[in-house]
Amino acid sequence: MYNLLIKPFVRNMEKEKASAVALRYFKFIGAVPLLRQFYRLVHKNRSFGIDRDVFGLHFYNPLGLGAGLDKKGEMCAMLEDLGFSFVEIGPLNAAYTRTAIANIQEKPCEDILAACISADITTSFSLVYDFCDFFVIDQQTGLKEHTIDQLLNIRLTYDEYKPIVLKLSEFISEHDLHHALDYCMYSGIDGVEVGAKEHVKAIYSYTKGRMPIIANCHIKSPSEAAELLQDGASLIELRSGMVYEGPSLVRKTLNYLEKADLK
Repeated sequence: MYNLLIKPFVRNMEKEKASAVALRYFKFIGAVPLLRQFYRLVHKNRSFGIDRDVFGLHFYNPLGLGAGLDKKGEMCAMLEDLGFSFVEIGPLNAAYTRTAIANIQEKPCEDILAACISADITTSFSLVYDFCDFFVIDQQTGLKEHTIDQLLNIRLTYDEYKPIVLKLSEFISEHDLHHALDYCMYSGIDGVEVGAKEHVKAIYSYTKGRMPIIANCHIKSPSEAAELLQDGASLIELRSGMVYEGPSLVRKTLNYLEKADLK
């Protein structure tokens, strides 16, 4: 249905407008119980034998939905039915965080939920900590070590340890990338999220595979996803590819990864 109704419509839209249209479509699907049950049946995400453990969490498969589609946690419970093992909501500021918490409480997620935080970072982190499984801190405008140090200290006040991942700019220089990775490794950051394909292999080599990598690299095909995993990514995310190609891209990617030799 997405291919017929939405895909031709969003084909020439810029990413943010296309994502807004896609989200309205998924809201419609989520509001119709029989349609949602159909999606859940077709896109079942737990039978592929490609599960993995990353920063202490168990993922049914390595494929997640990147931030930018569900900015306020409105549809995370429905979006995980598409085949994603985790959904990343946001980017969040303090106002969006409060709205997202209300939405998550109303419609809880069954699988792993991540929160991308881009503004009001310490406030948003503290508010949403109890409602998500891990946190992606957007540092695309430059690493702010003092802010991250504050988050690491705040985390110590909670009984449950939850991973913190830094999202780095796809335009980061090699020098700044190495500095960020050094900081992550000595401070106790759990992983990094990157947007450039070449950074996956570079990070894996520089950290000797010790730093988990989430690759959010504008993936448009299953083969690109497999290549990123082979280059050292621990997890991969779709967003724009899924918006423009439809939920079938999730199923095709999981089927491809199931058959691929990624060892």
